[in-house]
Amino acid sequence: MPSRRQERVGKRIIQELVDALRDLKGVDLGFVTLTGCEASPDLRHAKVKFSVLGEDGDRERVANLLRQNASRLRRMIGRPLGLKTTPEINFEFDASIEQAERISRLIREARLTDANPDPLPPAAEPPAARPEPAPDPFEAARLAVEEEGLPGFGGELAGMDDDPAWRPINLDAPPDD
Repeated sequence: MPSRRQERVGKRIIQELVDALRDLKGVDLGFVTLTGCEASPDLRHAKVKFSVLGEDGDRERVANLLRQNASRLRRMIGRPLGLKTTPEINFEFDASIEQAERISRLIREARLTDANPDPLPPAAEPPAARPEPAPDPFEAARLAVEEEGLPGFGGELAGMDDDPAWRPINLDAPPDD
């Protein structure tokens, strides 16, 4: 189990590597995500895990680019880290995202087969019916007031012209004594 210092240094390495990858010129990494970092107890080595959005060929290409530029990235993060020695960076592909996606897909498929043990072929499945939205209680109350009026008011609301509180004030008229 890593110590708190190893965890803090690992998080800091990722932060600095993200900035360094943005500043890395002449290297097309595509959509790379740094998913974790494990620093050794002596903080001389760091295993940085990454994930790539794309094909298997993209994964290999990005892995090679990261390994080729590891020393350059190490120099770029050395000063901001502020450690006595900058850790040696080893990049490793993180397959956990792909595994989680695969497990989710398998669970979805299992639920479908459990719910319907004899499923229709995929082309013949009818589209899922959307449930009707719940009626809006405020809209229902507004419509009821328009149709029936408010209880106890004789069915009609007084307009602004009928209410003395809403009559405009004539400021040019002489004051009432």
